Amino acid sequence: MTAPVRLSDFENAIADALPEGALLDELMAKGLPHRRVEAWKWTDLKTVLSRFPAEAGEVILHASREPDAVAKLEREPSMIMPRLAAALGGDCAVYELADGETLNLDFIGSATGHRIVSVTVPAGVEAVLHESYQGGKGSFANIAVNITVAEGAKLTRVIEQNAMPNSALVVTSGLSLGPEASVEQTTLGFGAKLARLETHVLHSGEGAKLSMNGAYVLGEGLHLDQTSNVRHAGPNGETDELFKGAVAKGGRGVFQGKIHVERAAQKTDAQMQHRGLLMDAGAEIDAKPELEIYADDVICAHGNAFGAIDEDALFYMRQRGLDEASARAMLTCSFLAEPIEKMNHEGLREALLERLTDRLETL
Repeated sequence: MTAPVRLSDFENAIADALPEGALLDELMAKGLPHRRVEAWKWTDLKTVLSRFPAEAGEVILHASREPDAVAKLEREPSMIMPRLAAALGGDCAVYELADGETLNLDFIGSATGHRIVSVTVPAGVEAVLHESYQGGKGSFANIAVNITVAEGAKLTRVIEQNAMPNSALVVTSGLSLGPEASVEQTTLGFGAKLARLETHVLHSGEGAKLSMNGAYVLGEGLHLDQTSNVRHAGPNGETDELFKGAVAKGGRGVFQGKIHVERAAQKTDAQMQHRGLLMDAGAEIDAKPELEIYADDVICAHGNAFGAIDEDALFYMRQRGLDEASARAMLTCSFLAEPIEKMNHEGLREALLERLTDRLETL
């Protein structure tokens, strides 16, 4: 029998805001996720937030339009962070996207806040969802985003996570793909005191396609954990993942990717790759790519690699008049651009590449 953990003042403040029930009991018994929980071993949320002020706030949402509805959740999430977002974030803002629509959702953390949002892409609709995340000093934002992409629909999802050196952020996304649906998700992240962007995908197969790509750049004192779990439940589905990151001295990048192929998901084609660039001594990247396959007629692969800047290429560029900082930035940008260049949306692709270049120049 495991004794209940000792809660910090921060955790006690969250507990005080919860009604009696299973969620409160779980929080009192286990606390917030910490490094002894396998899925959070490189992202110790409990310890980091124990140093944050236990001050109630909110997650401010600036959207490009009003929601179609504000409603209670029909089904409670299963994991503790989205459960807290549902319990403490008020009613869920519900959006149903129209054909050709671009929905912008800008989330801004203030003190300790929670928020939950639901987005549906109806059958046959093609739309864009553009999210950005930022927070003020000492803020913690816990956000849940539930996305349903119906049969034959197409969604381009872009996630921009701004540099937040004195803030913490957890975004947990649930993404469901119907038959013949297509989702292209691209993330550009710059880290926080602690940041975790977590995506759970229920992949129906049946001709559905998922492209999930991301780039990250982390400076000193910044942390970003990108965790994904893709569950292939039906046959003839495709998943393609590519994540690349560059981390400077004192920064920490985390990549955890899992593709689960159920026995019914024959003819699945799933590929996952992660590449990390250690820009200086003292940079850290932790990675854990996984495949769990129960079908026997599939094409699945994963890979992971780390390295440093090619000194020969650096020397070659400096011989042509570039100073060392500019040469390093150019080589790093070339390395990181690949996941973003896979985007089909030209305008968003160019905007992300420009943001990536600007961030590298500041480092």
